[in-house]
Amino acid sequence: MTTIFNSSSIPESSLEHRQNYATPWIDRWAIPNPFIHVLYPTLHHFGVALSDIGFNKDATNIDEAYLNITVRRLNAAIRVGLESVTYLALNADWNTAPDLVEIYDTVSAKIQDFLQQSPESQIFTLALHVFPGEVNFKEKTAQLVHVDLIGDAGFYGISAYREDGYTMIDKSLRHEGAAFIRLQRRFSGNVKFAEMAPIIYQEEMKALGFIGISGID
Repeated sequence: MTTIFNSSSIPESSLEHRQNYATPWIDRWAIPNPFIHVLYPTLHHFGVALSDIGFNKDATNIDEAYLNITVRRLNAAIRVGLESVTYLALNADWNTAPDLVEIYDTVSAKIQDFLQQSPESQIFTLALHVFPGEVNFKEKTAQLVHVDLIGDAGFYGISAYREDGYTMIDKSLRHEGAAFIRLQRRFSGNVKFAEMAPIIYQEEMKALGFIGISGID
């Protein structure tokens, strides 16, 4: 995989992978939290200290409660809620994908073994802002729509919805002159992160191709 996220052409990106379970584990939620005992040996291997583990202090109800685990060296986090587990990474680099895959799949396996249940479904979301470089975004995005029908514009956004998710391309509201791409794909509960990552990577390359970018070094 090509290194793309940390390029100057992509000033900001985020990855979110959410595993949804059918049965909440309210009976497992206690102090001390059992998930810390289950996961800490694995987390410590990835450089996570006890000071990197805490609870959501902004929760206003039980549904918003989660155990937050920060993986500093990967700029990533894992949030264990009461019926879902969310894996996050900010400004990731595809060169770190093997490390993210290892920790996410290892933690996921530990949690499933502890709960004695597998996720019911999984949602993978990737969002990124992209600067054009030598590409003219107006010309490239105009090829995606009927300009004669909608009229002249500086940027043309599109959304493509499928049974398993969607692809959205729009003008970035955070970075002047950049495009914003958001991809979301749904997977069954038994698919591993290692199997999803290459699929999302190919979807990203396809979306970049839509705006005239074949790859970013």
